[in-house]
Amino acid sequence: MPVAFVATLPVFLLGMMELAESWTTPAYSHGPVVALMALWIGLRVLRDEPAELRAQPPTPVWAGLSLALAGLVIGAIGTLGKIGDVSAYGLILWIWGMVALTIGWARARRLWLAMLLLIFILPLPQFLYWELTTTLQHVSAVVGVEMIRVMGLAVYLDGNIIDLGVYRLQVAEACSGLQFLFPVISFALLFAAISRTPLWHKVVLVLVSAPLAVLMNSVRIALTALIVDRYGLESAEGFLHAFEGWTILLVCILVLAGFMLLLRLVSRRSARGRLFDLDTHGFGSVLARAQSLHAAPRLLTVAVAGGLVSALVMLPSDAGERPIRSQFAQFPIVLDDWRGLPNRLDPRVEAVIQPDDYVDMTYHSAQWDAPVHLFSSYYHDQTDGSALHSPEVCLPANGWEVIEFGTRQLDMVETGFGRFEANRAEIIKGTQRQLVYYWFEQRGARVTNDFVAKIDMLVDGVVRDRRDGALVRFVTPVRDGDIAAAEERVRALMRSVLPRLPDYIPS
Repeated sequence: MPVAFVATLPVFLLGMMELAESWTTPAYSHGPVVALMALWIGLRVLRDEPAELRAQPPTPVWAGLSLALAGLVIGAIGTLGKIGDVSAYGLILWIWGMVALTIGWARARRLWLAMLLLIFILPLPQFLYWELTTTLQHVSAVVGVEMIRVMGLAVYLDGNIIDLGVYRLQVAEACSGLQFLFPVISFALLFAAISRTPLWHKVVLVLVSAPLAVLMNSVRIALTALIVDRYGLESAEGFLHAFEGWTILLVCILVLAGFMLLLRLVSRRSARGRLFDLDTHGFGSVLARAQSLHAAPRLLTVAVAGGLVSALVMLPSDAGERPIRSQFAQFPIVLDDWRGLPNRLDPRVEAVIQPDDYVDMTYHSAQWDAPVHLFSSYYHDQTDGSALHSPEVCLPANGWEVIEFGTRQLDMVETGFGRFEANRAEIIKGTQRQLVYYWFEQRGARVTNDFVAKIDMLVDGVVRDRRDGALVRFVTPVRDGDIAAAEERVRALMRSVLPRLPDYIPS
């Protein structure tokens, strides 16, 4: 296996670098610990396996070979497309395939829990990360506010803003609880694996782990609000905020262990003996057997295939130059009978979406009784940590409720854009109502779905060595419930904007 790993290193190097970088962030700092958990569980399974299973030859080879080759292909796609996440996903498949080729599928499939844990060390795809983060932000804020009210404090929730009167707290990305969710689920899986309890106890423990993480994060938010109310904003910043986070994680782990003990006590079975099996005896012999394995033709085959794929990904590329485009700072303020008023994003919002360039303009026209807002964020490379963020995810976080969402075909033939599908939403916040149109402008194509946009970017990254793209969004208020007038108004501005757009978002 070492020879095969060295041969395939260029295929997965980008993925390993992505993993290392992700593990330095709060959301994925649990990665190394979970990897050790997976190793521990894997060693336990191999130690306790029946002797007759261990004596079987490592056949059939098709399962392991399929996984290893699939991992190579996915890793190569990720590396050629310069998307480290995809390369890392391929690495996990490759590892499982190599293990299956080394010890046989019958033994390797018994390691399913260890391999499942390895999924939790991987960074989420950006679109899924933001959807999960935003959902957790909202849920944590709602539950946290209810806890604050129970504590006797007057509080109002506006989106993800907790209004305490004198102070306003934002349940930001870092407070979503994502940094608790995966570690708590991982510890639940670990406790289930090493506990001496019935299967249904283990299943229940894993099922309650995610709600527990969300609930305890809401407790964290509520306690922060209480501290701010009593002692001011300064007391909730710095060391106290970080310490509070680690404390909540530790409490979650203790609650999981206590929950297992409670299940055991209320069970009809005897509660004698140790709850957890922490015996590591025999791990050394398992590692010794692994070191004594000899290279087999099937492993050499994967090594050769890995070397060929590595040579492919290391071939120099003659593409990759950034397309020529104008800066949005030069975007016209006057468009036909529309006159624009430039805006700037809130620095906190800009820090989250991290656009390379953007236009934020509110257009007015004497022909219409309400303005239309244009926003477009452009990214030179959507794989370097910045990425498009769907308004479908962000709007609820700002207190807007989506009352209708779907796609609508737009006829923009006269603009040169032809007919295309765009996302359409109607949103409300209090007495305000707005009409929203948006799509992802991806190198000459218009895409409505986040996932499809990522796949399209991956393909173009491999084929064209381009990963640029943009979000285009139009928003207008709905006055007196006249949705038809809002439709006409927003499409009128589109007809003025779209002919100029290719200069700023190249195809």
